[in-house]
Amino acid sequence: MQANFFLTSRSIILSVFLHVIVGIILIYSFEFSPKPTLSPNPIINIVKAKTIDKNQIDLELKRLRKKDNEKIEKELIRQKKIKKKEEDAKKKKLAKEKLKKLKKKKEQEVKKRKKEEADIKKRKEEKIKLEQENKKRIEKEAQKIAAEKKKEEKIKLEQENKKRIEEEAQKIAAEKKKEEKILQEQLDAELEAEQQERDLTVIQKYQILIRREVNSNFNKVNLPDSLECVILIRMLEGGKVVEASIEKSSGNVLFDRRATNAVYSASPLPVPQEIRLFKKMRTIRFTFDP
Repeated sequence: MQANFFLTSRSIILSVFLHVIVGIILIYSFEFSPKPTLSPNPIINIVKAKTIDKNQIDLELKRLRKKDNEKIEKELIRQKKIKKKEEDAKKKKLAKEKLKKLKKKKEQEVKKRKKEEADIKKRKEEKIKLEQENKKRIEKEAQKIAAEKKKEEKIKLEQENKKRIEEEAQKIAAEKKKEEKILQEQLDAELEAEQQERDLTVIQKYQILIRREVNSNFNKVNLPDSLECVILIRMLEGGKVVEASIEKSSGNVLFDRRATNAVYSASPLPVPQEIRLFKKMRTIRFTFDP
């Protein structure tokens, strides 16, 4: 690019220089030529002189241009050789730099590979070390867990034994309590049966007395024999009759009416003083057959 600029500048300078020379020649040709006369011949000569000078100038310009072109062509050839030489030098330099870079890159790759191998080896060693440490830690934790598990199992076994003993004791106590309850229930039942039997004897005794009282107040006049009815009697404490009704009729209205009247007439009926026994016979029914 610098060579082209140089050649262009040089061509411009030469062209300007040639124009300056041509201008000077023209100026001098007009100033120093003889003054024209009034005759027509000198006019023809002057025109011829001017024509000759112009041709010379054109020839000179052509010669100068040719010479200048030859110089330019030589300069171009020289510049091409210089450029080619520079390009060859540049290519050689680039090849050298490329080779240097390749060499450096190869060295860096070798260095990088060695570093990676060293890192891999280091990581491998660290991994082995870590695995060994983890193994020891796991074994230690496993032993600790086993010891804790054994301790827990022992505590659990003790708790289970304690619980089993307590459950067996509770079971024995429950069975004993159940047996005692059964015995008590049996005893209570026996006592209740005995009491009921005694109460029944007492109640039957008072029922006989009530029947006697009712019979003593019954009017048999003009009634046929062999009549009977079932009477329901409700009493208050002390034997006072509040209700006397026929549950099963004798078939004789007069007999039934005199029977209920006899109950009311016998009031208060004989009843036990003990409230418990009276409650059992507050309401009684019996077959009345005087």
